Amino acid sequence: MMHYADPAFNKDFSSHYTLLFQLEEQQYTYAIYDKRKGALQMLKTVGFNTSNHSDGANRLKISLTSEDILQAPFNEVRVSVVDAPFTLVPRVLFEEGKAADYLRLSAPVGPTDQVMVNQVRGVFIRTVFSVPDWLTAHVQDVFQSPKYYHAATAILEAATRNKDQFAEQQLILDIKPGVVFILYYEKKEFMYLNMFRFVNKDDFLYYVLLIAEEFGIDRTTAMLTLSGEIIPDAQLYDELWKFFSHINFLPANEHIQLPEALQQKPMHMFNTLLSLDVCE
Repeated sequence: MMHYADPAFNKDFSSHYTLLFQLEEQQYTYAIYDKRKGALQMLKTVGFNTSNHSDGANRLKISLTSEDILQAPFNEVRVSVVDAPFTLVPRVLFEEGKAADYLRLSAPVGPTDQVMVNQVRGVFIRTVFSVPDWLTAHVQDVFQSPKYYHAATAILEAATRNKDQFAEQQLILDIKPGVVFILYYEKKEFMYLNMFRFVNKDDFLYYVLLIAEEFGIDRTTAMLTLSGEIIPDAQLYDELWKFFSHINFLPANEHIQLPEALQQKPMHMFNTLLSLDVCE
């Protein structure tokens, strides 16, 4: 798991820094950086203790309170959730006060769930998602006034910022453990985004090829761009090469300066986390 800390990092100056925090089912990753300089101070992934048989709420609470640096005050905190249900609503159709109704069309919303809305600038879309109240309670016990985002917002923001370099048919995959976000752009215009859960490579390939077929994507000429937890020698990468002729990786947020120690690392693995910085 990733663990980088700038040798000059000083916890006493945390109130000048921004904290980006991404929560997944079995782990979380956070980045601390000096927004004024764009300098990354820390990047770390923390896995939950799977030998602890308590529920997810208690595992999160224990882990957050035991991570010493997270107890420090930050100038700004942005929290992303990966596994939460979401839907996309065009901005022209969105009505304030109806967010929960939009989400219920595609996913159940619990009586105590908090329904939240993000705006994605480049595509004039609102991301509507729900977060259980126990999660926000634990997060707000640790962080003061966090701003919440869905990972779908972050990957859509990251992709749209790079659309000028897209091919005529552009398929993007952002991969997390057991989850893949699939995006499609045609002639540089956003067309589709959804999240799929998978258990093995067959599940994964099924969803990717299904979307390619639905949009009539020519796999010999289209560009497949990868983001998230995949590297060139991974099994999923090898499988994708069997079906797509052109594959590259989505570049990381250019506003955050990478230290020399990370410049040769596969930073596309942290695209959704680092893209929180440019979300509204």
